[in-house]
Amino acid sequence: MSKKKSIKAPKAKVSNKISAQEVAVNYDERPPVFSLERLQSGDFCLQELDQEGKANFADAIFRRKDKMWKEIKQMPKHGLGFEKIAKSSIKAPIPKFITPDVEHFLAFRYHGLKPMVGYRKNDIFYVLWFDNCFSLYNH
Repeated sequence: MSKKKSIKAPKAKVSNKISAQEVAVNYDERPPVFSLERLQSGDFCLQELDQEGKANFADAIFRRKDKMWKEIKQMPKHGLGFEKIAKSSIKAPIPKFITPDVEHFLAFRYHGLKPMVGYRKNDIFYVLWFDNCFSLYNH
């Protein structure tokens, strides 16, 4: 009598991880999302603006809604573009949630030359301050 050799089925690789194809997102190819979620209270808050300043802020957001970050980077700083402001230049207290990877702040003009200052994370611009009196940093 001959011995039968059994064929062993290969063991399936079992994993409790679910994998999905990761898609790299180029946030420069998206328009900015403006957020007041982290706006600081005090002298540089939205509440300190008059009605005209608040209306101009809304208009400033509207004028940028169809522009991609890559386009905005090329625009004049006193137009629809922005300028970089060193963290050390800010005269207001820096919020504790600002991490070391935030190397600088950005200043967008919202009312003439008056800047709103904050930082960018992905496609979101978090407004931290409205520099209504030009005293947040040296201009």
